[in-house]
Amino acid sequence: MSSQGTPPEVVVDALGVPIGIPVSGEAAARLRRQWSRALTDRPAATVVDLEQIGTEDDVAHDYAVTSRVTLAALDATAGLRINLHAGAVADDEGRTLVVIGPSGSGKTTAVQQLARRLGYLSDETTSVDEGLAVHPHPKPLSVITDRDAPLVKHSLSPDDLDLRRPPPSAHLHRIVLLHRGDTDLGLVPLAPARAIAEIVAQTSSLVRLEHPVRRLADTIDACGGAWALHYRELADWLDDLVDLLDVEGRPPPPRRHHPSQADTGRPPGAWTRTPWRDAVEYDDELVLMVDSRVHVLAGLGVVLWLALEAPRTADELVAEVQELWGAHPDAVTLVGDALELMVAEGMLRPPA
Repeated sequence: MSSQGTPPEVVVDALGVPIGIPVSGEAAARLRRQWSRALTDRPAATVVDLEQIGTEDDVAHDYAVTSRVTLAALDATAGLRINLHAGAVADDEGRTLVVIGPSGSGKTTAVQQLARRLGYLSDETTSVDEGLAVHPHPKPLSVITDRDAPLVKHSLSPDDLDLRRPPPSAHLHRIVLLHRGDTDLGLVPLAPARAIAEIVAQTSSLVRLEHPVRRLADTIDACGGAWALHYRELADWLDDLVDLLDVEGRPPPPRRHHPSQADTGRPPGAWTRTPWRDAVEYDDELVLMVDSRVHVLAGLGVVLWLALEAPRTADELVAEVQELWGAHPDAVTLVGDALELMVAEGMLRPPA
């Protein structure tokens, strides 16, 4: 990506970042139509590199352009916002519903249907700042237009699809994780620890934020919790999703933050925590981020990790567990197995 050279003919606003697209002629006209809701007169902060696309097929070319614009915007906002693999729609008050999920979970389909009733913000990338403002990314939608060619997706403007326009500003209000499958349970409240683990897998550059796990926990709390939608056909649950904007949110659960600490070394004979990036403790679960990986601990795992606030021997840990839960004939084996598992998962370090 570059910010040098002749100003590009097409500049679009992606997640609040002006991105230049170096095209001309028919390609410029085509892309202006596709990006009709994102065109801006602001000077480009960066210009995407299209030299390596290597295709003369317009459909493939335009899809690649969209990917490069999105990546440029994500790169520009990394470490500043929570960037989600999520679609987003907003009502007239700016209250935003995000639908989060991996590729194939139905985000674009969900947004296409929801955006007939709510304003279209994005179909697959949503950027949320610390104040919960949602920065729109009204990119073209990748849509199958020929049922006989299901692998070919055309880039269509939200105007071509008659999607509703959003209000001038939007803020995150409700969070839904999409679970498409064989069950039709509908909207189910998610425990915050489980919601954080799922959301982390659908973020970009989250580890570059300060206290990333706490940041997600704060966001979930501010939105009244998170929900999972277990569904077969999304059309059957449109009313429930729209109505969720008016459902009273759940009160924030008690939690405790465990920020990363300087490595204190490995005293001989003692078990220690692996240096961690961030952690949040709930009543019966703990969300732990080591490097970029997130673990959800429960039961004995929580007790052991908390007990290792300072280095401990195995005997000391067994005593701690039995003091908390009472004597058990297999306490030594159970604690030993749990410690070895946590070492294998990168959460703890064995005695040096």
